[in-house]
Amino acid sequence: MLVGHDICGFLGIMADPAGPKPNEIDADKLSRLLELELIQKRATWKQAGERYRSIRTAGFVFLFVLIVGCVIGGYFAFIRVNEQRANPASSTVDR
Repeated sequence: MLVGHDICGFLGIMADPAGPKPNEIDADKLSRLLELELIQKRATWKQAGERYRSIRTAGFVFLFVLIVGCVIGGYFAFIRVNEQRANPASSTVDR
């Protein structure tokens, strides 16, 4: 004699109620996985932070060199203009 549920295959699919359910996730395992993921993200953030810090440092060095170059160029231009003002006759004779 066949039972209606046996024909549908429900008896083979139904899990043992006393055993662990496959959908239950162990809290310890979950916390370890989350901690591992957080460690990996922190490492990625640290590498990205170091890269951005080096780019920012290079930018400041470039600006410093540019400003110092402009100051030195301005100084030499100012000296040359002062020399031309002091000796206007000699500059017209040279030309």
